[in-house]
Amino acid sequence: MTGPIRAGAGIFLAVLAGSLGTGIARGEVVEEIVAKVNDDIITRSDLQDSEQELLSDLYRQYTGKELDDRVKTAKAGLLINLIDRKILLHRAQRLFDMDKMGDNLLSNFREDRKIKSDDELKKMLDQDHMTIADLKKKLVEWTAPEQVLGYEVKDRVSVGDKEVEAFYTEHPEESEVPAVATLREIVLLAEGDKKQARRAEAERLRERAAAPGADFEALAREFSEAGTKASGGLIADVKKGELAAQLEQVAFTLAPGQVSQVLDTPYGFHIIKVESRAEPQKRSLEDLRANLKEKLYKARFEQAYNDFMKKARKEAEIWVSPKYQSRIAPGALEP
Repeated sequence: MTGPIRAGAGIFLAVLAGSLGTGIARGEVVEEIVAKVNDDIITRSDLQDSEQELLSDLYRQYTGKELDDRVKTAKAGLLINLIDRKILLHRAQRLFDMDKMGDNLLSNFREDRKIKSDDELKKMLDQDHMTIADLKKKLVEWTAPEQVLGYEVKDRVSVGDKEVEAFYTEHPEESEVPAVATLREIVLLAEGDKKQARRAEAERLRERAAAPGADFEALAREFSEAGTKASGGLIADVKKGELAAQLEQVAFTLAPGQVSQVLDTPYGFHIIKVESRAEPQKRSLEDLRANLKEKLYKARFEQAYNDFMKKARKEAEIWVSPKYQSRIAPGALEP
């Protein structure tokens, strides 16, 4: 699945606010045809414009590895997304009064931007070599596919309260909140033959740390040799499974405020203080009802969307240039 089609008018209007008419005014230039859907074509420029807009959206929202991953995924689904939009647009022409839809969208566009006359709108559009008819057509092309999905898929998907309750009962892991501990550590590094010499030092340090009124944080800042030294040995919000077994046992058995014995680890000695711990909890059905309902709805919508688009693609006449067939995931256009 390439994912439900992106929100139409909202995204398009945001783009229009900056630069109206990308990809419309191309004169008589002969375009390379990437794909055909029934009697409509998708050109190389259509693909490039969509990719540029997609990248702009992603670069505004994400950074680093998450950005790289999302760009890769989005690019892989771009061409099939354009094909799907064409398919849905054709279905919209059978379902809706497209002229009326265009008039309503154009009216909303003018109202949102407080454009009071046709002359004012024409002046804005002239800067990008667009006409009012061009704008109306583009608004419909972006919005109609969403209307089809609403009518054919979204409005037919529902999740009842009984289904939510059954899911809650059958999936107890959804309601479990794991224990979380906040710790402080003092670490003395030592390996091999050097460990014995430092053990006595670690034991003396542990006695100081466990003494009544001792400032464990200050001792960690002064003596610890771990990366947490600067923060007073702080290890915040640790869940089970995130620490080595030896440290985890201490973290989740000692009472808050207690200091561990000296722990012999492969790279030296650890002294742990449990600052606080929240014990495991179970969230009630009422606390989770809305989230679980949304989760079930999304899963059901995704399945319904996949089924609908698979059927719709089979009913359409689709051709993809051999040069661009690698941009379509295997099986997406299976006969």
